[in-house]
Amino acid sequence: MAHTRTRSFLTLCLLLAGLFALSTMLAPLDAQRRPKKKVEDIPEDEGDEEAAQSAIAEGEQALLTGNYKSAKVAFRKALKETPASQPAARGLAEAQAETGDPEAALASLDKAIESSVAAQQVIERSTQVARGRLLFWLGRHDDTLKVAEALLSGDAQDIDGHLLKAKVLYESGRYDDAEKSLEALRAAVAAKRRTELAPKQSKDAAPQLADLWCSAGEGYFMLNRLHEANDCWTNALKADEFHLRTNLWMARLYLEQNHDSSTLVNYVEPMLKRNPNASGLHFWKACALFFRWRATEGRKSLDTALKLNPRNLEALCFRAAYLINKDQYDEGKADYEAALALNPRSLAALGAKGLHGATLALTDVYQAAERAALAVNPSPAEFYEIVADGLSERFRYVAALDFYERGLKANPKRWTLYRGQGLAAMNKGDDVLGKKSLEVALKQDPLRNNLQTVNLLTLLDSYKNYQRFESEDGRFRVLIHNKEAKVMKEYYFRLLHEAWDAQTAKYGFKPRTPLTVEAFPEHADFEVRTVGVTGLPALGACFGQLITLDSPSARPPGSYNWASTLRHEMDHVYQIQISNGQTPRWLAEGLSSYEEKRTRPEWERHMEDQLFMRYHLKDIPSVRRFNEWFQDGSKVMFAYYLGNVMCEFIDKHMGGFAVISRMLEQFGRKKTPDQVFSECLNMKIEDFDAKFLEYVKSRIAHLRMVPFVAPDDLDALLIKAEDGLASRAELVRLALGYLQKGSTFDCQTWLGLAGRKGAEDAPGEEGAHYCYVKAMLARGDESLAAAERQRTMKSYLEKAISRGLEDYNTYLLMAQISQQAQDSTSLLHYLNEARRAWRESPQPKAALFQLYLQQNKLEDAKAMAEEWMMVDENNLETRVWLIENVYRTARDWAKMADMSLQAIYVQPFDIKLHNYRAFACRKLKQWEEAVFEFNMVRKLAAGTPEEALATDVGALLDICATWINAGDKAKARAALDEAKQLDPKNGRIATLEQELSGEDSPEEDYDGHDSGQ
Repeated sequence: MAHTRTRSFLTLCLLLAGLFALSTMLAPLDAQRRPKKKVEDIPEDEGDEEAAQSAIAEGEQALLTGNYKSAKVAFRKALKETPASQPAARGLAEAQAETGDPEAALASLDKAIESSVAAQQVIERSTQVARGRLLFWLGRHDDTLKVAEALLSGDAQDIDGHLLKAKVLYESGRYDDAEKSLEALRAAVAAKRRTELAPKQSKDAAPQLADLWCSAGEGYFMLNRLHEANDCWTNALKADEFHLRTNLWMARLYLEQNHDSSTLVNYVEPMLKRNPNASGLHFWKACALFFRWRATEGRKSLDTALKLNPRNLEALCFRAAYLINKDQYDEGKADYEAALALNPRSLAALGAKGLHGATLALTDVYQAAERAALAVNPSPAEFYEIVADGLSERFRYVAALDFYERGLKANPKRWTLYRGQGLAAMNKGDDVLGKKSLEVALKQDPLRNNLQTVNLLTLLDSYKNYQRFESEDGRFRVLIHNKEAKVMKEYYFRLLHEAWDAQTAKYGFKPRTPLTVEAFPEHADFEVRTVGVTGLPALGACFGQLITLDSPSARPPGSYNWASTLRHEMDHVYQIQISNGQTPRWLAEGLSSYEEKRTRPEWERHMEDQLFMRYHLKDIPSVRRFNEWFQDGSKVMFAYYLGNVMCEFIDKHMGGFAVISRMLEQFGRKKTPDQVFSECLNMKIEDFDAKFLEYVKSRIAHLRMVPFVAPDDLDALLIKAEDGLASRAELVRLALGYLQKGSTFDCQTWLGLAGRKGAEDAPGEEGAHYCYVKAMLARGDESLAAAERQRTMKSYLEKAISRGLEDYNTYLLMAQISQQAQDSTSLLHYLNEARRAWRESPQPKAALFQLYLQQNKLEDAKAMAEEWMMVDENNLETRVWLIENVYRTARDWAKMADMSLQAIYVQPFDIKLHNYRAFACRKLKQWEEAVFEFNMVRKLAAGTPEEALATDVGALLDICATWINAGDKAKARAALDEAKQLDPKNGRIATLEQELSGEDSPEEDYDGHDSGQ
């Protein structure tokens, strides 16, 4: 189950349209360009104006670099000298807002305004704008409108006045009125292009000009005129390339257009170098990372954004929905409650709360959220979209489509709803509604839909090259490309029925039908069908009643097992339907991976080395955070394996598979992970985590590898070593840790100290690891000649092994050295040592197989090939070798039949594999199986017309012979008559006629008439 979440993170970005990073609320300070008053112009009671101006300049510089603490000190100093200084108040407010205190920011502005009024000074426009943005951010819409009206009373074409008014109207559901205000903003922009918006004349930054253009761009953005928004923001950056608010908008604009690399490279990263403490920059970095399946980095950036500004409304709302989608309900609730405490009118926060309620069937929570949303906005399309997207991510498409419909009724011009509706409909299996909705999204919002939607619609148009089939019982519908349909139709239906029978018995549950399977001969098409973009690290996906997967042609022969993938995805059908989409990702992928090896042992994934490494690095995730690993391309493959180990642990040591079934049922009743673990396993999640770690330790106990040094252990060792308290053995371990980390200099430093204390001659693990580290350092020492590097490395490795080192990778390295030296005795020894060190690894088995072949030790080669195939589901060549050189010769029909089937699961379009299996099945008196495979031979008949005919007729005659052997003369006669019609002169016909009439014994000679050979 790909369960991919790319769309959800992009959609969440889109849904926060009413929000923007706190750093953008205040008008920028006109740094370094504000004219200073002459000393003689300063009244005696005004304070030290020169000192104030100096403090303001200092504060502005601190703001630019994100030194908000220093900025606050400087601006407070300025305000102490001149309490009515509005520039100082705006600077202080910006620093306060950026660090999570918008109320204090508003108070700073109000205090300065009060002082200015008392001093009979004009309230500057920038101060009014900054105050309006803060009020809107805090959800004080009436007060925001007052600011907007004040701005417009001073200038009927005030850009920020129209923008603030439009934002309040839009947030309140007065969409048409908001559009009128935005059109007035457009007119104001057109009128001011040669005046206030004219390009700057000097080379100095013009942040006030940039801010005006930025507001203009925001207005165009709200009108969905993205090209013009981009033009405005480009003008803003020409005025001030480091204008933070504009860079944040550009980051968002390009991400929403699926250009995540541009978001990072052109806007976020350059600005972070200048201001590493801007919360908004870290937020958009997180969104871009999530978009590209880099969840670990994305979560880190998201948490950083909220560490820098704990009340970043946008980040709080995003993380709330994210955590709820990851089953971290308490944490998500804490975030949306914090957001609502900041802004009780936030539709994004209310949407996250509504999603929480809808996900867990907490009716009171959902209804409270909806009532609050309706009180803010009688047509809260954004609220319904957030709930719909979250439910869609859980495969609850019926409920999701209802919420999409509600959203569209609330605001038919919210185009992102059409895309969400289209994707949900397609994943439910409704291509008609899916296509219709996606076409609307593309037509009305082409820039945001330039990738996923275009890709999906293009793919739908290509369905004319596919055929749809339905099984006789109506359970299954399959979509297969024309070039694969003849063969794969039969195999898909066969495997689907096998899986149905086994999994229905396993779970005691019959899924809703029909189940649809769509198989794509191009991996890119599978990716597009599944998530709309390429780059998906998966082979198949399941959406509850829809399975998408790579077909056999999507991957090179010998690299993909289509059958294990289909079985994996079929298991998801049961999990999703039993749990109503509430199965945690770790449990879902773990169960499907566990199902693979339960079905056929050779389908088991083998990542024991990764399990060993992560255990020692203390990088086995808690159940609470495990779901997030499946959205990280660097961790997802191991996460599948680890989930399988976790399910194996529950099955074998926590009560059996019945416990797992109960867990699915409880999740289906909308229970939280804490409740499910308590009710089904009688323990807290933290206790389960501890027991699972013990199981992992036992699971890797047989591995012989150099242990990794965990980061916190490395830090503790370093502190101890720097204090001169580390023992010699600890110094060696410290050096080993730095070697594994890739820090050569630090490794050499601490290893040298250990060496001076005699570590090289130490017995046991200490000496072994010292010599191992010396060998690895020599291996990478480019100052040595290649021969000297190898000699030194080998010498130290041999010394390490003599001290008791047992390490899989070291044995392989020594095998490589032995091979280069043409030392077959040592090569054999070290390959067997590697095989012992990690018995599940295919690599030493493959090397031993080749070595035995070279030595003409065929019995050893056969044994090693069989051992190898038990841990490598995809290898085609070696399976064919076993069939042709071992099983056929030895007349081992059972192994020949099974190995042929294994090969077909990798390459179903090789005609000889079907012939091999057909003949072996006939020998085993598996008549139906034999006939099935001979029919596959017929379907694969190719070549010239004459060659294809010969293959077809040969297979028909083989079918005839099979039915003769089975004693079914009627079926034999039917096959023989069909063969006569096609090729009456075929020499085998007469022989088979005699057999049918009882005049001769049945055919047995395999080599005499191989169909299609």
